[in-house]
Amino acid sequence: MNKTIISAAVFMIMAVLIRFQSVQMIDVSISQAVAAVRQPFFTPFFKVMTHLGSSAFLLVLLLVLTLILAVRKKAAVSMYVYLLFFVERMVNEALKEWISRQRPAVDPLVHEPSFSFPSGHSMNAASMYPFIAYILLMHVPFFKTHRTAVLIWTGLFTGLIGASRIYLGVHYTTDVIAGFSLGLALFFIFKKIDENSPLVRQN
Repeated sequence: MNKTIISAAVFMIMAVLIRFQSVQMIDVSISQAVAAVRQPFFTPFFKVMTHLGSSAFLLVLLLVLTLILAVRKKAAVSMYVYLLFFVERMVNEALKEWISRQRPAVDPLVHEPSFSFPSGHSMNAASMYPFIAYILLMHVPFFKTHRTAVLIWTGLFTGLIGASRIYLGVHYTTDVIAGFSLGLALFFIFKKIDENSPLVRQN
């Protein structure tokens, strides 16, 4: 529960800080610095990484996860994953509309029509990838035997998805930090729900 509170507190701190002009200036400066060091061979990579954090890709990934669990007769476990995805999306969209922060105007490489805070891709990544990894480690022996690799790749993908949003010029750094922190808070909440009320038994 402490992790949940800390993560939620970080989000609230970011929500307050973005109202200060000094923080806004730092955000802009970081975005400008990143835009200045862009390289043509990095851009396709970061576009791929940002796609991995999109809701469309995650829905496909959730279907694959459901099939993997179904093979092991544990498809019911995926109900929590879909519920987390639904809650996380609703929370993100509601917060974006409420806070209504405009996106960076520093030569964005992709078009995003919605508001900026918190980053939806970062929130997707920080909530869904750790929870998917958690479910796989709990219920699929292959992933249990490769626990370290699963944790490393989960952290790497999550971090790169957030970084891609800054690189592509569609989010400020504080947007990404807020998305990560709130996404992690939701992950910890749903992990605790699964631990207290598991839908199926572990192996």
